[in-house]
Amino acid sequence: MVRGMQTTTAPISSSHRPGRLLAANDVAELLGVPRTFVYTLARRGDLPTVRVGERYVRFRAEALEQWIAAQETTRVGGLAC
Repeated sequence: MVRGMQTTTAPISSSHRPGRLLAANDVAELLGVPRTFVYTLARRGDLPTVRVGERYVRFRAEALEQWIAAQETTRVGGLAC
């Protein structure tokens, strides 16, 4: 689980038009983490990405929503919630 991750009330995909690709800044804001951490997760292959050419990385809202759901846990920092 990503520490400090904030949850949103509306699904990510409903707040963006279907199939929209998000930039790292958008993802960082949604997750409540620094943009550099988003790139780190993407580089490690932990975060699903879409390559746009050789230089750009984007994130599909639906895939990001699924990734967030997979990260959910009832334990935070070793303590049960």
